[in-house]
Amino acid sequence: MEILNQFGINPLLLAAQVVNFFLLLFILKRFLYKPILKVLEERKKKIEESLRNTEEIEKRLSETNEKIEVMISRASDEAQKIIDESKKERVLYLEETKEKADKMAQEIIKKGQEAVQAESVRMEQEVMSKVAEVVVSAMEKVTGKVLNKKDQKEIIEKEVKNLS
Repeated sequence: MEILNQFGINPLLLAAQVVNFFLLLFILKRFLYKPILKVLEERKKKIEESLRNTEEIEKRLSETNEKIEVMISRASDEAQKIIDESKKERVLYLEETKEKADKMAQEIIKKGQEAVQAESVRMEQEVMSKVAEVVVSAMEKVTGKVLNKKDQKEIIEKEVKNLS
């Protein structure tokens, strides 16, 4: 013990300090270290749970993105089908419209031809009646007598046959 005294250490004071140190260590362990470890353990669990949730969220996000891509692909396919169908319908509509226009044009041409033919027949009859009047008038002058209706008709028919 003399060695301790030579170094300036009081053994009784050293023993009291050791007791105080262990007492302080016990108090810190009991009231401070365990609650801190408990809080740290709770934080560790929360972090692990958050990581699991993050992984689950990332998995769900990935699945959602895949579903969205599939839906976009389907929508794109449907849009393309609609576009193709509308093009086909447009072509059919144009063909039908062209056919209707052609039919209408043919009908107009046919009606025009019929009108021209009717007008031609009317004019021909008119010309014939004028010619017949001229022939009757000429016959009256040549023969010097007035022809009755029957004679006029016979002469007109005969001359019309000669003209045709």
